[in-house]
Amino acid sequence: MPVSIIIVNHNTARVLSDCIESVFKFEKPEVFEVVIVDNASNDNSKDTISGLTSKYSNVSAIFLAELKSFSHANNLGIKEAKGEFILIMNPDIIFTMPVLEKLVSRLKEDESIGAISPALIGTNGNFQRNYFQRYPTIRQFIYYHSVFAKFFNRSAKRMNKYLENQDIDISSKKIFYTEQIPCAFFMARKSILESIGLMDESFILFFEDVDLSYRVNKNYKLAVDASLEVIHLGGSSLNTADNWALYGRFIKSMVRFFEKHYGSARANRLIAFVKWNSYLILMAENIKNIPGKGNAYRIKKHRHLLKLLKEKS
Repeated sequence: MPVSIIIVNHNTARVLSDCIESVFKFEKPEVFEVVIVDNASNDNSKDTISGLTSKYSNVSAIFLAELKSFSHANNLGIKEAKGEFILIMNPDIIFTMPVLEKLVSRLKEDESIGAISPALIGTNGNFQRNYFQRYPTIRQFIYYHSVFAKFFNRSAKRMNKYLENQDIDISSKKIFYTEQIPCAFFMARKSILESIGLMDESFILFFEDVDLSYRVNKNYKLAVDASLEVIHLGGSSLNTADNWALYGRFIKSMVRFFEKHYGSARANRLIAFVKWNSYLILMAENIKNIPGKGNAYRIKKHRHLLKLLKEKS
């Protein structure tokens, strides 16, 4: 089979089964295999996955005894893969049409394309443009992630330059080139992934797909085929009450990306802006706390971020 689909599952049994069933509904079984890497789930994922492997001969599973990074789990699946093409895919993707053979054809027809994705469509029917980002910069942090973001307009022109690709028009049904493809659906030749190195396991959570895109993008184009669509439910394994901690992990991973690809000087400038931003927010919230109007969630989020920044990467 030409395509190996790698799916990392962590407590997402409720969507994983729908995902797999949708693939078999629209794709020819001889075209693909599925390797599910269960990342130490504590829901009913094991029973769900065992049912899928019993039902389908081209579905296999790897069960991890302890929680590992998303990158580590994907790398295990990639190493087990038999296909010429690797599809790194989230369990919250739902197929609504055949896409695998057409994407493989695109990669074979134009070898300058290193990785490709269909359009990701949300449950509201809209194209999820925010998953096709620009590479991070200090200006991006200031304009969109800092306390000053509200003072900058979110015009399409500014967003296209600093935040996300505004040029992709899915109504055109054409091929568009972009800087990043999310690992919600990231298809590439296995040989390319092996040549540049697999996913960087130093990214614990967030920016592992940014890093992968950046490394592929050094020598190849990244494409979105707007003639093809899949539904992306979005964030299924991150919907927790503790998402205040995710902000800190997101910014810490951004700093790690800067260190790796832009150098320590730019990374240190980012850290300075991040700390300044958090101190300003905490000062404002502590003042509001005097009459008892402070935002406890916001305080917790930024204290956690500052703690993370003190830790070694």
